[in-house]
Amino acid sequence: VSFYQRYNYGATAPMRKELVDQMNQILDDLYKNRYDELYHQNAFREVKGKQLELPIDLLPKEMSDFILTMGRGYLQNSGLHFMDVDPAKINLEIETIWATDSEENDYNPCHSHFGLMSGVFYLKVPPQVSELNEEGALMFHHAEDGYVDVNPYSSVRPKGYDMSIPEEGKFVIFPAWQKHSVNPFFGPGIRRSVAYNIVCPDAADWKPATIQEPYNKRKFEQTLKIDTAGGPDAKLKGDRDISSASIKDVSDA
Repeated sequence: VSFYQRYNYGATAPMRKELVDQMNQILDDLYKNRYDELYHQNAFREVKGKQLELPIDLLPKEMSDFILTMGRGYLQNSGLHFMDVDPAKINLEIETIWATDSEENDYNPCHSHFGLMSGVFYLKVPPQVSELNEEGALMFHHAEDGYVDVNPYSSVRPKGYDMSIPEEGKFVIFPAWQKHSVNPFFGPGIRRSVAYNIVCPDAADWKPATIQEPYNKRKFEQTLKIDTAGGPDAKLKGDRDISSASIKDVSDA
């Protein structure tokens, strides 16, 4: 596993060639026989390519285990490990998984995903998608609020974005909220990728604990309770609690 060491917000790992071939066979069959049934459309800007939702029960056990094992490993080695759970034992599930066959001029605009973690792995990559250019590249954006820096220490790229070059068998995982996009490529060939969302189903039952109000807030509210007894300008005798007074009440006083 190769982690981006600066903040540990992304990780990559290689898939076995046999698993890549098995996934391609499954998808070739689904595109041929069940494309209309499984047609899927999200952020993908389709020009020539196509996209379908992959039934989770059709995933080989090795593939589903690979995804969830990477998810747990990611939690153990990233900033998310500060959660009050044991990341090695956390209950994770694949919420959605879908395949995209991108062709010339297809692209994905900047977007993020649902869930705890997301990622992508590549099953086919045309030769023009390479480090020599940015065609077909996965771009991570972090140049504004809501973005995150995933630059490795050795990177000399500008801090506006990071580029991940697709390679056959390359598996990538990152936070679901991470903004990212996919560049178009030009010329013949298919860029076949499979994206996924990982969730923790137990999270729906987690209840937040009661948090005591900060001291500064309590102190501020206490100043709204004014003792008017005995003062030279007092018009009222006793304590007057104005903590619930509206703006109009104060202006009329």
